[in-house]
Amino acid sequence: MPKSHSDDFAATSAPAALLFDCDGTLLLTADLHFTGMAQAMQLQGLPLPRAWYMGLTGLDRTRLFERFLTDFGGTGDLPRFVADSVALTVTLADQARENPRVAALARAAAGVVPIAVVTNSEGAIARAFLRETALAALFDDIITVEDAPLPKPAPDLYQIAAARLGVAACDCLVLEDSDQGIQAAQAAGMRWIDVRDPHWPEGCDALLADHEISMVSLR
Repeated sequence: MPKSHSDDFAATSAPAALLFDCDGTLLLTADLHFTGMAQAMQLQGLPLPRAWYMGLTGLDRTRLFERFLTDFGGTGDLPRFVADSVALTVTLADQARENPRVAALARAAAGVVPIAVVTNSEGAIARAFLRETALAALFDDIITVEDAPLPKPAPDLYQIAAARLGVAACDCLVLEDSDQGIQAAQAAGMRWIDVRDPHWPEGCDALLADHEISMVSLR
């Protein structure tokens, strides 16, 4: 797990924009994606080991399925897997739940600094989940896997987010929960927080003080 680089936060300027990964960061939806993907793979007679999947949750569907075929062998219809898993996962949107501390930060930051969701999920899934959790209206933009040539861990999605929000990449703060997402943020030249680190709100406090956005009440 990459180590959150919050040690230098007190010496850096407040971010000009906040970029939120969706699944596992803003929303607690890893189980929903697993269920949708497992059901889609069952339609092709393939099992999806849960422990294997949970180690690769930062990958997009296409690359996860490619990785599965590499790791376990066999053959499968990739376009069908993607289409089936997206459709099946969307049906689970009413079960989506927010990650309370991260969602509270998004609510506090909305209207104070530009904020966007940046996700390896397909737009149909991300927008369905965000609508169900009543978070969609908070964000200035939602950037999904269809919006860039390459998904995370490539920097493309984060670079597009910065461009759309009109801020420099180096002035963005990314919130992530996967190694692949953090690699994408690093490659884009952005600062980042790993929300798997139990002390991440302290780093946010130091960075957001100039905007009077505090994480104190969220600990």
